[in-house]
Amino acid sequence: MTTKTRLLIGAAAIACTVVTIVHATPVVGLLVGAILSSGTTKEGIMQRVHVPLPATTTSATSDDDNEWTARLYSSGPSDVIVQDVVYAPGGHTGWHSHPGILLSSVVAGSIEWYDSRCMKHVYNAGDSLTESTETHFVRNVGSVDAHFMVTYVIAHGQPRRIDEPAPACAADAGLE
Repeated sequence: MTTKTRLLIGAAAIACTVVTIVHATPVVGLLVGAILSSGTTKEGIMQRVHVPLPATTTSATSDDDNEWTARLYSSGPSDVIVQDVVYAPGGHTGWHSHPGILLSSVVAGSIEWYDSRCMKHVYNAGDSLTESTETHFVRNVGSVDAHFMVTYVIAHGQPRRIDEPAPACAADAGLE
């Protein structure tokens, strides 16, 4: 590869980074973002569970009413990270995505979670949610700190968070 080609590739990478930073929305009011634990699986994850449940009614319409199934598969080593997160009233995450699957539980307060179409979902203390790779925005509009715990399952070596530009709907929804 010639020096000219290397310089051109380097300039393009810097330009892309600057454009992403300029268009990313800021994080506001983050009080705690501590990583509580992290580890890496040596191989892909291939877990499937089937749990029989006790019959809750005598008028069950199918066998499916008495079972619960979950699956988690990955094609290679995965990082599993647990993070404690607290946002002050008025705080928000900015628009971002994650390169994997997240499991979150709201410990205290409440949050508004917005998808890439600016559709709002409200989660209160005791609620749990999952996230995937979709761009989203989370904010605390309550009068107390919003505290939640997040478990990330992401490809080994990937960042936990990718800053994203606000979608077109964000300005009208007041989410920038």
